[in-house]
Amino acid sequence: MRAHSLVFLIGLALATPTVAQTMAPEGKPDPADIRSLAANYELTNADETLKCVITLDTKPAGRGLFLGYDRTICNPRFGFLGEVAAWLPGVAGAILMIAPDGRIVSEFTEGVGGVYEAIRENDGVYFFANLQFVDPSERVQIADIFGDWVLSPPGEPETCRITLSDEVAGNELFAARVQPGCGASVLQGDLATWQLERGDIALRSQNGDVLRFERGEENIWTKVPEKPRPLTLSRP
Repeated sequence: MRAHSLVFLIGLALATPTVAQTMAPEGKPDPADIRSLAANYELTNADETLKCVITLDTKPAGRGLFLGYDRTICNPRFGFLGEVAAWLPGVAGAILMIAPDGRIVSEFTEGVGGVYEAIRENDGVYFFANLQFVDPSERVQIADIFGDWVLSPPGEPETCRITLSDEVAGNELFAARVQPGCGASVLQGDLATWQLERGDIALRSQNGDVLRFERGEENIWTKVPEKPRPLTLSRP
């Protein structure tokens, strides 16, 4: 990075304590962090029904660094983007989206495989995927989850069938139904809703219990954690 740009960023960090508190201890962005994070990303909501491609650049913009995207397409999909004027690297590899006055609008923390996550209070969960490391075509699409599933202990005959519908049942939640004959030993509690969280299927009962399944090979999903009651989800 050019020397004048680094001086600009050091001055920026010192002038905006709200941002500086979430960056490195010395209160300035590390040029190496800037270079490693600058790339093309895909912003999505939790169920991946809304998407936006955003470029994080290394050149200065306002109180941070430039980020580019099609505002006519993305702003209506992600309301908080209307407040964002720039980006900066944060602590532990985080990506900060900041307002013109330096206020942090959203903080995306580093996850697995180039995917970052931000939880916005009274809004929802959002993901920010580095397209250098993530192939969007390989990510779980919510439309692929709708329909009937078999729930059973691994390696055992079909025990229970459930339906994960496309009927909206709340904020990023969809209605789920247990088909007749489902064994109580397999599904404890009344299944009420489901959602796609960070690529996992989360089944929620009426009393708030959650069963989470991660995708495996041949479209077989395994409960995590596996113990004390291993279960799998698969198509009939």
